[in-house]
Amino acid sequence: MKTKKNNFILGLAIFSLLFISFWFLLETKLVKAEAELINDFNANITIQKDGLVFVTEKIIYNFGSNQKRGIFRDIPLTAINGPALNINVLEVKNENGKPYQYNTSFTNNVLHIKIGDPNVLVSGIKTYIISYKVLNAIRTFKDHHELYWNVTGNQWPVAILNASASVNLSDLSVSNVRMDCFTGPLGSTQKNCSFHQDGFNVNYSTTKSLKINEGLTIVLGIPLGYINNTYVSPSQTYSVSQTSNSNPNFVFLFFLIPFIIFILFAVKLFAQRAKLTKPKPVIPHKLKSQPVVVEYHPPDNLSPIEIGTLLDRRVDTTDISSVIIDLAVRGYIKIRYLVQPMRFLPDKKDFELIKLKDGADLVRPADKIIFELLFNGQNSIKLSDLKEQKTSFQSDIERIKKDTENDLYNKGYFDEAAKNKSKKLKAYLSFLAIILFIGLFLSQYFRAGFGLMFIVLLVGVFIIISLMMTKLTHKLTPQGISALGKILGFREFLQLTEKDKLQLLNAPELQPEMFERFLPYAMVLGIEDKWAKKFEGIYNTAPNWYEDPTAVRFNSYALASNLAFFNSSFNQVFNIAFSTSSGFGSGGFSGGGSGGGGGGSW
Repeated sequence: MKTKKNNFILGLAIFSLLFISFWFLLETKLVKAEAELINDFNANITIQKDGLVFVTEKIIYNFGSNQKRGIFRDIPLTAINGPALNINVLEVKNENGKPYQYNTSFTNNVLHIKIGDPNVLVSGIKTYIISYKVLNAIRTFKDHHELYWNVTGNQWPVAILNASASVNLSDLSVSNVRMDCFTGPLGSTQKNCSFHQDGFNVNYSTTKSLKINEGLTIVLGIPLGYINNTYVSPSQTYSVSQTSNSNPNFVFLFFLIPFIIFILFAVKLFAQRAKLTKPKPVIPHKLKSQPVVVEYHPPDNLSPIEIGTLLDRRVDTTDISSVIIDLAVRGYIKIRYLVQPMRFLPDKKDFELIKLKDGADLVRPADKIIFELLFNGQNSIKLSDLKEQKTSFQSDIERIKKDTENDLYNKGYFDEAAKNKSKKLKAYLSFLAIILFIGLFLSQYFRAGFGLMFIVLLVGVFIIISLMMTKLTHKLTPQGISALGKILGFREFLQLTEKDKLQLLNAPELQPEMFERFLPYAMVLGIEDKWAKKFEGIYNTAPNWYEDPTAVRFNSYALASNLAFFNSSFNQVFNIAFSTSSGFGSGGFSGGGSGGGGGGSW
């Protein structure tokens, strides 16, 4: 009862902070721009053969009866799913070619262009033409180049009656381009827009007015070979130089120090867990004080992937690769080690997986998914071929992870109640992230001390909730703790090497078939080398599921070493790495891609 009351109080407090923040935001920002709007927002974009992109934005801004000095335009230089941009503002003028007074600044990876004379007030309808050059706007994929560009941005506090863009390919003889567009708020997949190609121009336009914080995003796919595109790394950027008008907010900088430290710590922790090293058991406090009792078989007839998941509370690529080894041992797959000599270069090593059975009798979800993923109507596949296809099977890998974890919950090894608490904390964390974002924005209106205290408090609560979620994620039940104790005992048996110790423990006699049967388990437990060492002189004939044409003499240790290399190669193929994403298919949405931002009046 007390827990429910505490949860209610925490939820009420977060909701109250959120409501107050939104109210303050509306009072201070949106009301001021109520009578203003953008009559027309047009972007003329030219793509050169060298990958440079020139953008000219024509913004017809209606101030109404408001007396303002001009507008500002914010353009992010970074994107969640793309490379860092380099932008050089060329000029800002009106419809008659007369230059506007403007200055540029660079704060928090956002280019800020402030247009207008601080000593002159304007009202009514004004036209602003902003021209700038962009490097790194073109993305390159295995089958096409792509401009994925947020034309208007999704952070304008005024409506946009009409938005359009024209992409000029005058230097390119391109006919078979791909096109798409998105409208609406950030993340929306609405398509209230149209597009068509007219000669060397590809034109996009909205079919419906854009409301406050809605935008137009375009996607243009160009066949490979038409653009000589080379990205410049962030360290080489020549981004907009900071002018004397750049005035970084002290509160933001002060907050960024602990926040960056926290992010670096989280990245380091993730990198350590994701490295292709031996799996490290996550042992609960209850087991640390208990002696390890040697076990001669996997507990509860658990599969290798389940053993690996219980060992460190996560499904990693080593666990998934053990499914392939297990399928091979059971006669469904043959693994062939390939070495291609390369003149003046190291030999090219690869593995070929050959289907031996149709897999119709497979029952375990991970077995079925992996078998279908590997072969998909064909009789063999190389790991190098899988590497080329990796964007198409990440959803299958996620299914394996989800099904394996759900199965362990259903069997009673993972704590369902802890999982539900973690979901509640995740909801709180989402609310807190919104408040943190709004708090960063509003902190400029507070006194420095109060704003800083507010931000530090939010970050502290954010970190505490994150740590609580980490402890609750895949928490073991008493049954799970008991199974983990037996897994550690089984691991002890697999790595014991002294024969007299095995005799004292009344261990079963080492037989060749035992080596094969327990090899996938040894892999997920990170001791396949020690397990193989025990069978030197006992296991001297290659199994029918493994072939190595380069081997002069077969032994268990050589097999384990090659399978460890297979595991490493498999991990490199299947590891989900953050990468630039395409705007086509499921990757496209309003506000996606590069560019974007927004603006307003001042």
